[in-house]
Amino acid sequence: MGKFYTEIPSFLFPWIQQQKMFWVATAPLSSDGHVNVSPKGFEGTFNIVNEKKVWYEDMSGSGVETISHVRENGRMTIMFCAFEGPPRIVRLFGTGTVHEFDTPEYNALIPLEKRQPGSRSIIMLDIHKVGSSCGYSIPFYTFKAHRMKLHNMAANKEREDIKAETCSPSNVSSTDTDTSATSSAGGPANALTEPPLPEKGLKHYWKANNVKSIDGLPGLQSAFTSTKTFDENVARRDWGKDDERFATDVKQRRVPGIARWVDMKLLVGFVLGMLVSGLWVNLVGSMGLKVRAW
Repeated sequence: MGKFYTEIPSFLFPWIQQQKMFWVATAPLSSDGHVNVSPKGFEGTFNIVNEKKVWYEDMSGSGVETISHVRENGRMTIMFCAFEGPPRIVRLFGTGTVHEFDTPEYNALIPLEKRQPGSRSIIMLDIHKVGSSCGYSIPFYTFKAHRMKLHNMAANKEREDIKAETCSPSNVSSTDTDTSATSSAGGPANALTEPPLPEKGLKHYWKANNVKSIDGLPGLQSAFTSTKTFDENVARRDWGKDDERFATDVKQRRVPGIARWVDMKLLVGFVLGMLVSGLWVNLVGSMGLKVRAW
């Protein structure tokens, strides 16, 4: 039986924080616009402020639908599902707000050294309703590990930005002659008047891919203009490598010969039956000979 609340009940706090992934649903106001559902998930990126407010760290991607829809109308739903333990689905209904990289709101919540590589914004949700339902049909899944491919891709791009921003004299302000101060990445502090946007850098990627939704709504507006240099320690960290093997040993094992077409249990039973029948016939035959000889 579904239940609704005006805020997140306290008993759901630990359950929500234990979940490894969640989904975000948004839509444009246009009747022919594209409704969007995005899967999200990485340890520490979802945060509960209180019973009425949550936020998550929005990672870079080829699309920008959530940001565009939230900018236009604010409508957003976040959904969690139980994949282990008792079944449960929880939906957080509310109004979203976008805080892009290097805005005051973003910087207040995510310091550079705590930021995930590729983090482009914060999506804040002010909750007006919470729904909890059964989830009886949701299958069981076992969590294996977080994927690191996005982190590694973004870290590589951030290193390109760091290199360009710390080595590009064309972007040094003529009025900034004090080079004794340094940024957290080791370059001159406040040296850039605009980011150089190297082609392989993350800010160039944002500008090239994240300024409009597929319906043409505005997406990122300021993140790619930021002169803040990414944290080099984060960008150069070893984020590990994904194990992309399937649970069934990567590739389906090729079953040799007849076993691909015949049930092996049935085959074994048939063979054993033939052996027993043969032994019985031999036994009866030998006993018959002995009786006649006697």
